[in-house]
Amino acid sequence: MRAFFLPISRHIVRIENPNPLTNPTHFSSTATRRLHKANRIFSEKMATESTSSQLTHTINLPGQLGQPLTVVAAAGVSDSDFRNAIECTLFKQWLKNIQTETGLLSNGAMSVKRVVIQGVDMFGNRVGFLKFKADVIDKETGSKVPGIVFARGPAVAVLILLDSDGETYAVLTEQVRVPVGKLVLELPAGMLDDDKGDIVGTAVRRGGDWITPKSG
Repeated sequence: MRAFFLPISRHIVRIENPNPLTNPTHFSSTATRRLHKANRIFSEKMATESTSSQLTHTINLPGQLGQPLTVVAAAGVSDSDFRNAIECTLFKQWLKNIQTETGLLSNGAMSVKRVVIQGVDMFGNRVGFLKFKADVIDKETGSKVPGIVFARGPAVAVLILLDSDGETYAVLTEQVRVPVGKLVLELPAGMLDDDKGDIVGTAVRRGGDWITPKSG
């Protein structure tokens, strides 16, 4: 990663089967019916087992009395990740937000039926990133409101301006950003070490990573 000093006025601107059955009529009708029946039984069995083993959790929200919120784990989410998700500050804060005066449930026009935990990324012992989908219903229209959520912990960014010879420069850093597939110039920034981290202290440290005063 590198630091850049830029004038503040500058704008930064189908799969086929390789061995297909060439003549399916080689199977007798009886054998075909048995095959279909066996497939149906197998599918029903798999569906039942999947449902019975799905991790679930129920939450009673004061802002949605009589309509418990069901939280479930998507396929691939482990028991520990599911527990970490429903107990983490990120999820609890979201639940709190939807019940505030300006929250989704504030005027009774919407309801939250279900939340599906889709992914959890741990940063050491805490949840750093949490992805889930909330089934939010508009009661008037009966339609779903888009509800994909990507929650992350608190972070801080620093805008550093330097004056030199009558010019004002902004300090930017060059970072590798895999989601966009390229290097990006951006403000120095970083996530706090925990949910109650020192915002000012973190900002100073992040800025200091790129700007080191010279003595004399």
